[in-house]
Amino acid sequence: MSGKGQFYVFQERVRAPFLTAVTPQKINNKGEPKFAATVLLTPGSADEKGIKSALLAVAKEAFPGRDLKTLKFPVESGDSMADRSAAKSKDGSFFRGHTVFKASSNEENPPVLSVLDGKNIRELLGAQREAEGRKLFYNGCYVLLAVYVSPYKSGSEGGVGEYSGVKAYLNQVLWVADGPRIGGASSSEIFKGYAGAVTAEDPYANSGDAPF
Repeated sequence: MSGKGQFYVFQERVRAPFLTAVTPQKINNKGEPKFAATVLLTPGSADEKGIKSALLAVAKEAFPGRDLKTLKFPVESGDSMADRSAAKSKDGSFFRGHTVFKASSNEENPPVLSVLDGKNIRELLGAQREAEGRKLFYNGCYVLLAVYVSPYKSGSEGGVGEYSGVKAYLNQVLWVADGPRIGGASSSEIFKGYAGAVTAEDPYANSGDAPF
């Protein structure tokens, strides 16, 4: 397929209510285990605009002439997610007022894990990745991400099915600070829609380059 991906590195720390950075997990106990990150973006922030612009650029190049509303993107309204959680009698209040961004990678491509140690960045290698990583990379901590966004086509001939869109691959995760731990739903449950969802909302409403 035509179209290239783009790297995007977050500039401001974001809270990760669901994070599977050390050991991959299956989504809904199905398929291959994955590393995954779900983070909360502030609407109108530089990173929200930046990642949406990257997704938009990749989508336009890969799907020329396609109605982008028919594609899947790894961003979603936090209010919508909070409402769905409430309907299931689950607490998703932390989503409200945010844009939710999701990225993942397969078991063969674990993300690089690093820690902000004072003013220095220290990569977790070998046994450190497991021992120290489990203590720091938990649901609710603050991180910086480096991701690779790339188009994909599947689901029907020519890629015009419901599974076409732009996916974010988790490349690196930098632990920045502790945050209130989040319990309840597992990361595999919340991350089951990791490729994004078809939506009537404009996922680029704050990007300054809305196609709809």
